Amino acid sequence: MRNKTLLYSLACILCLLCVRLRPAAAQTTFNVITIEHRADQWIMPYVAAGDFSGVVLIAKGDQILVEKAYGKADFEHDTANQVGTRFPIASLSKTFTAAAIELLIAQGKLSLKDPLSKYVSGISNGDRITVEHLLLHESGVGELDDPDVYRQCLPNEELLRRLRRVPPVFAPGSDDHYSNEGYFLLAMIMEKISRSSFETFMQKNIFDPLSLKNTGSTCMDPPSPSASAYVPGDKAASVVAPPFPEAAHVGSGSLYSNVGDLYAWLRAVDTNPTFRVDRLDYPYGWGKRNYSGRDLIEQSGMHEGFTSHMALYPKDHIYAVVLSNVQSGFFNRIPKDLELVLFGGDTSRPREIKAVVVSVATLQEYQGEYKAESIPTPLRFVVRDGKLSTHWGNYPFLRVLTPTGKDEFFLRDEYAKVKFERDGKGGIAKMVWQWPEEKPMIFTRVKPH
Repeated sequence: MRNKTLLYSLACILCLLCVRLRPAAAQTTFNVITIEHRADQWIMPYVAAGDFSGVVLIAKGDQILVEKAYGKADFEHDTANQVGTRFPIASLSKTFTAAAIELLIAQGKLSLKDPLSKYVSGISNGDRITVEHLLLHESGVGELDDPDVYRQCLPNEELLRRLRRVPPVFAPGSDDHYSNEGYFLLAMIMEKISRSSFETFMQKNIFDPLSLKNTGSTCMDPPSPSASAYVPGDKAASVVAPPFPEAAHVGSGSLYSNVGDLYAWLRAVDTNPTFRVDRLDYPYGWGKRNYSGRDLIEQSGMHEGFTSHMALYPKDHIYAVVLSNVQSGFFNRIPKDLELVLFGGDTSRPREIKAVVVSVATLQEYQGEYKAESIPTPLRFVVRDGKLSTHWGNYPFLRVLTPTGKDEFFLRDEYAKVKFERDGKGGIAKMVWQWPEEKPMIFTRVKPH
């Protein structure tokens, strides 16, 4: 899972870096017409650009301010998204997994200080990794990087067998690093204690009590009505379906839901005594943020062809959910733009792209492996079907780049400008990668194709 984690970690970092602080508003009163108008002004340009398709919900307390579907659930069959459409919610699943662990703790069946080895054997440092380390991404547990973990619904025991073989990333508690494997292990602890499957435990203890009728767990395809997955194509406003669905794993990212159920979940986390996170030392499964003088907790998710985001402002009981079945660089702009929709200001707009024609022979010059000093995973470029595509390490999904000038490209998947630089002999030597409002990152070519 390392490359998927890298992509998500980079996205989280970019979310934080793209936000500029501004004074907090004196009060938070809302007009439904105003908020819906702001939401449309924000979302519609991205829909037109092919960079968003999905559903948005914004509410204050029990008042829904916006609940609106945009774009297509299925582009091939021209099926529109509906407010009830289900989406894979990826890492939003972690907020539910953490809540389930907290229930077991409240029942006296588990402790934050319990070692992992008490419930799951054979994991490196398992006697020093605590439940709290797993919740806080501080376990240092090893990472899975086999391409088939993305392609196949491997049994949990097989995933555990592989995880037992990989070395730890760091000593428990000495660092923090976003870990899908850590939350998978929390699900295994849950199964061990409850003597039931992750799916059964979640249904009985969270979904049913909260009447979340559109939420469940699946490795690949949510039940209908659900959205299909898309990523940006190489031309402006174009989208393409991934070659195969990505497998999801329990605990870290296997849940699907819709905006109505996630609204109910946000309200439960905010007000239901069983699930309120304000009684905890830290809102496990969430991130604490303060972008503009207002405290909030949020979580984002990324699953091949899908992105998800939800936010809760506890002081004002404001809730927001954004689910998309087009995975684009718009994902990184959601936290800042949501605040501007809520509290006023100019939201971002998609970049206009003017593609140029580049021969296949020229595209082949860029093929190869590139490394940045600060990122251990290489970035690889290949030409497929006459287009230049890229992917991190062993991550099996390719991203198509749009040529925009001599040795210049744009990657809509991350809203990154990519410029290749040549040596004195005219060969490709390195590449400069520029994300929005981020310092350029230099990649050196280490291996030609």
